[in-house]
Amino acid sequence: MKLVTQVRYGIRILLDLAMNQGKDVVQMSDISSRQNISLKYLEQLIRPIKDAGFVISKRGRKGGHRLSISPENITLAQIVRIFEKEYGPGEADDDKEGYSEYQDSLIRKAWDEARTAFYERLDKVTLADLSIDTTKKLWSDSDLLIFG
Repeated sequence: MKLVTQVRYGIRILLDLAMNQGKDVVQMSDISSRQNISLKYLEQLIRPIKDAGFVISKRGRKGGHRLSISPENITLAQIVRIFEKEYGPGEADDDKEGYSEYQDSLIRKAWDEARTAFYERLDKVTLADLSIDTTKKLWSDSDLLIFG
């Protein structure tokens, strides 16, 4: 399964905010340069994230964004749901010949079970988890021993 770009970038935005939460606010231009994502695209992606209540903004020359919820309380499943359209059962086909309708119901059931397992797993991974793992990776080549 491949996540859409909006989901991946949305997670990267929130992860960047989590890793820079010591600052009052983080400017989108800083996120853009660190994440190598165009500023225009980031501005589009921040809207649904704000609408979901994960980020608050401060306007003005020294404005920016910051998390409104602790990284420990934001799961990947929550972020995916912001951007992913839920796949419904779909329209019924006019093809009533044979057992295709029955097969479609079996396929939908299998897909629903897979989607449930997917979200259950992502509900167990938080932004804090990703932030810690990213920090470990950034420091792994350092002469300073921080993580054993």
